[in-house]
Amino acid sequence: MRRRKREIAEGQRYRRLGPGGSVWEIVAIRKDGMGAMHAQMKRADDPKTLKTLAVAALLDPTQFEPLGEDI
Repeated sequence: MRRRKREIAEGQRYRRLGPGGSVWEIVAIRKDGMGAMHAQMKRADDPKTLKTLAVAALLDPTQFEPLGEDI
């Protein structure tokens, strides 16, 4: 199996996999003091709902799927 490195950027949308999967949009990308990258995201259907998670979790295909620009 070949792994592809994926780039993330502000404005990209991801769907959480599993029951009640919601759509999240990246609003900021930050590096913590240890060098780990984190994405701050807002929920597409409720922009006041924010969460921050490790980019590694966002890129895990068992947790999130990237959405195209037309979603």
